[in-house]
Amino acid sequence: MKDLLLLRTSGAALAVAIALVAPPVLAQAADTPETNAPGEIIVTATKRSESLQSVPISVSAIGGDDLSKSRTTSVDDLTSKVANLQMTGIVGDNTPIFSLRGVSMSDYSLNQSSPVATYYDEVYKGNFAFLGVAMYDLERVEVLRGPQGTLYGKNTTGGAVNIISRDAALGETGGYINAGYGNYNRVDVNGAINLALGDKAALRVAGTYSHADGWFRNVLPGMPDLAETREFAFRATLH
Repeated sequence: MKDLLLLRTSGAALAVAIALVAPPVLAQAADTPETNAPGEIIVTATKRSESLQSVPISVSAIGGDDLSKSRTTSVDDLTSKVANLQMTGIVGDNTPIFSLRGVSMSDYSLNQSSPVATYYDEVYKGNFAFLGVAMYDLERVEVLRGPQGTLYGKNTTGGAVNIISRDAALGETGGYINAGYGNYNRVDVNGAINLALGDKAALRVAGTYSHADGWFRNVLPGMPDLAETREFAFRATLH
């Protein structure tokens, strides 16, 4: 009995000694800002900003720089950049009917909504005829696979395509311009400028212009050539 009591007393004394000698453990501050790794893509697929590697759903994202380098100028070009994303262009160019994981629509009337919803800066494009938009000065494109009804509504049983343009950056003044020339006298010009309006406001203006002669000349006076290109777009963002 004495030996057992002595053993318990020695164990308690040892625990107290360890507690006095051990260095204090400091809790990590909860508000410590996170730094993004180089090349990391931040997405808003779940309606909040988080790393693409941390999103708990099947999503593909393409950064704006990669889209520009690959000359992605219309939504039709996304099918060659994203796995499992297919399209039907039965209505015409730049009006795609998307298909994800085999889920699409077979009724091509204008009063039908595709099960693969498309959003441009979080604005729902319910009809594929509204997708004839130029893709320029983009931040990224996100493609979500599978039903997304919880966050995106009922018309997303197949998935969702998010097209997100670049927002005006606070405290920055600068811009860029790209120009190109190709066959059939094709001219492509696009660019953007960001203006800092004090410390709490900024304005970003972006635009694009494309012009090309058709490959089959129309002999009727005043009528466009076959496959002639006349496209332009303009956007202004105030932050």
